[in-house]
Amino acid sequence: MKKLLLILIVLVASVTLTRAKQFKVKGILTDSATAKPVEFATVALLQNGKILHGTTTDTNGAFEFEKVTHGRYAIQASLIGYATRNTGKFDVKSKDVDLGNIPLAAFVQNLNEVTVSEQKALFEERSDRMVYNAEKDISIRGGDATDVLKKIPSVAVDIEGNVQLRGSGNIKVLINGKPSSVVARSVSDALKQIPADIIKQVEVITSPSAKYDAEGTAGIINIITKKNSLKGTNGSVSPNFGQWNNWPNASINHRDKGISLSANGGFSNWRNKRMMSQIRSFSEADTLSLQDQEQWVKGNGKNFYGTVNADWDVDSLNRIGAGVNYYNGRNTNGFDITFEETRQGIVSEYFRRDMSRTYDWSGATFNLDYTRLFKKPKKELNLLMMYSFEGEDSDYWANVHNRREQIFYREKSYNINNNKEATFQLDFTNPLDSISTLEMGAKSILRQILSDYRIASAQDGSTNFVDMPDLANVFDYNQQVAAAYVVYSRTPKKNWGINLGARYEHTFIRANFLNGTRPFSNDYGNFIPSLSLSRSLPKNQQIRLSYSQRIQRPQFYYLNPYVNQSDSKNQYGGNPYLSPELTHSAEANYSISIGQTSINASFFLRKTKNAIESISSVDSSGVLKQIFQNVAENSAYGVNLSANAKIIKQWTVNGSLNLFYNVLESAELKTRNADWMYRINLNSTVDFGKGYKAQLFGFYNSPRVNLQGRYGGFGFYNIVFQKEVLKKKGTIGVGYDNPFNRTISWRNDFVGPNFVQVQDVAMYRRGWRINLKYEFGKMNGAPRQKKRISNDDKKAGEGNN
Repeated sequence: MKKLLLILIVLVASVTLTRAKQFKVKGILTDSATAKPVEFATVALLQNGKILHGTTTDTNGAFEFEKVTHGRYAIQASLIGYATRNTGKFDVKSKDVDLGNIPLAAFVQNLNEVTVSEQKALFEERSDRMVYNAEKDISIRGGDATDVLKKIPSVAVDIEGNVQLRGSGNIKVLINGKPSSVVARSVSDALKQIPADIIKQVEVITSPSAKYDAEGTAGIINIITKKNSLKGTNGSVSPNFGQWNNWPNASINHRDKGISLSANGGFSNWRNKRMMSQIRSFSEADTLSLQDQEQWVKGNGKNFYGTVNADWDVDSLNRIGAGVNYYNGRNTNGFDITFEETRQGIVSEYFRRDMSRTYDWSGATFNLDYTRLFKKPKKELNLLMMYSFEGEDSDYWANVHNRREQIFYREKSYNINNNKEATFQLDFTNPLDSISTLEMGAKSILRQILSDYRIASAQDGSTNFVDMPDLANVFDYNQQVAAAYVVYSRTPKKNWGINLGARYEHTFIRANFLNGTRPFSNDYGNFIPSLSLSRSLPKNQQIRLSYSQRIQRPQFYYLNPYVNQSDSKNQYGGNPYLSPELTHSAEANYSISIGQTSINASFFLRKTKNAIESISSVDSSGVLKQIFQNVAENSAYGVNLSANAKIIKQWTVNGSLNLFYNVLESAELKTRNADWMYRINLNSTVDFGKGYKAQLFGFYNSPRVNLQGRYGGFGFYNIVFQKEVLKKKGTIGVGYDNPFNRTISWRNDFVGPNFVQVQDVAMYRRGWRINLKYEFGKMNGAPRQKKRISNDDKKAGEGNN
């Protein structure tokens, strides 16, 4: 009996020890087409369909799980560019398990020359953003980034290149997820410097979560440039020519053995021409005066834009990245202004002003990034640092003639600006389980703006200029922003998903003037909540509800106190005492896919307090001055409808309607302005086969209101034909803009306490373009993702015209 009991004890102990013993499971992921190792893929160990452990493959494609107990398991492997692979079940019993080579099938096939990948729709609706795949659009080639943004539903670009999202210009434009000092200075000038040929995608985020900077009250536009994140070398050369713009550009990319290098750049040589007729009546001391001004403008500019990036995968868990973006430009506009003023029917003033205005700038942005991955899938730590600087010289000279064409007055001015910005950002992402994630982070931004401006005049028309010290100053502005955030997200397949976040930002401002103007300081904090609910419905339907609060800090364009007097009767300047705007926004989004047709509807509400508006006033001498002020409360309610449909296999149509009601009110100025506004967008592409394609694009922007009047509506359309050549390595495109209209014309109306003004503007925009492109190189494998800095926190300026 004792022997039997002893045997039972030994058997039970041996079974227990066997079951408690831990083993290893290992294997190697390989490309099914090339048999080469697949590095940095995500590998999960599954049991009963649940993830127990996760890891990533090393540079040899190998993975290994330790401390695996007795049981039945399976492996799941995934990587962007490859189909997710689930192995069959296997048993772990009494020894380590070597699964050997596990092949992954790639979406991208390795060709001897250029890669061919799966086709994407021109527009994609994702859970938190709309994506425009610009690289698929042939009509933008040979243009710049403004031509790209014109194609996007809910985005409006006026003829000067100024951008609005759902009727608001309070947006943040990022380039590859990062800010750029050229964008902070002027959005429209920045967009004109970026060639359309190097843009891969544009993301529009109308309800950003708390992990994004709190600025950009209307949303975020992220421009993603083309970059080879696959193994191999490739590039392109695009010599593009047009009646109004020449845009040659090129790119080259290389990635091998964990090191990725990329560079792209372009040079723009543009021209413009426009005419404006302006009539303004104003009253002073019961005297009514009438001003009639005609203005012809001819401009030209040369801009360069280039980037270089390097990424090093130190090992499967550590990655370092660095990059530099350099740009410069010089834009000059020549003005021929004829002005006449009458009072009580008698001519009281006449002159012809011959004037030239130049903006000359250059700047660079440097970034250094470190990413630490963990064996747990999707868990990562990111440290990002960025430094940028920019210098800008803006100047003008003017000769004023009488009726006998004699010069009786001369004037010149310069404004030297220097902007510096440094950013430090730390982000941590931790998946709590297969459907829940916790994100948190902190960020610090340091900014300095320096503006030195001078004006001199020669009252007798000679060349003996005398400084005007009352109109000169030096402005030194420093801003610091400290922020922290936490976001919880849960995305179950069948129930409601949630994204709940909170962010706190504290702003410190110090400003000084050289000429004795009172210095000032301001400190304020903002708590920024965000909430988004989403759910997938049967039959390819999705619904999303979101709320976010945003702030909008004024940036240099709005703050610079320099008053531009190049047009002596129409002057404008910034206001260093501006406060930030605060916006509440809510959105309901519904999307459905039916066969090869997708439909999206977004209903939105946006309310802004302390809104910054350009306020015009006319003084006793008939000079109109535009100065930015915090005097308004703005509201917008509307709907955005968009649809993508493949009518037949060769014919695709994309269209959108953005309709909203905009209300602007100012208790301080005792004024209110409101009206419906809309934008219609239509894009049609026909593939004739054998490399021949044609595309027709057009849009119309309705008139839009501002606090003191309205800007006129206008339309634009073009047609492009393209042919693939050289075994699909090259393309030749020919396009024509506005073939049936020589100019784009519109009327602006403004009303103030003592004036009424009407402007008729005609911009010459009919013109041809020839787009050439040649692609070279080869690549294979799959990309690895990286995180970027996003200083989406400033209200940027409009264009320099």
